[in-house]
Amino acid sequence: MTKYQEAVAAEATIAEQAWAEAFGAVMEQVAGCFPRRDSRLLAREMTAAMLMELERRNCWTPAEALGHDGPHRLQHFLSRGAWDHDAARDKLATWVTDQLANEEAVLIVDETGDEKSSTDCVGAARQY
Repeated sequence: MTKYQEAVAAEATIAEQAWAEAFGAVMEQVAGCFPRRDSRLLAREMTAAMLMELERRNCWTPAEALGHDGPHRLQHFLSRGAWDHDAARDKLATWVTDQLANEEAVLIVDETGDEKSSTDCVGAARQY
């Protein structure tokens, strides 16, 4: 292994640790919005799955990526799960505001606006 490869591996490890800490902090902030332990764990899994690089994002593909037998747990969580949506939104907004208040914070907005290949599906047109 070259020194460059070692440096890249070290940076990737540090970035992964920083990501895990930030993700854990966010999930800790909203944990009180979920009354049951299993719903807190499912919220964490669902959020992680939505951030994965998946070709499609319906309940099947994240469920498969998470190792679930089918999409039923995720569907139930999204449609009938008991949790406080408004409180989760407010706590997440507070966390983001606190992070952006840091003097070293940088906000990067990616507005690529890539067009879809078809005009017949939902969301195919550019949204403004």
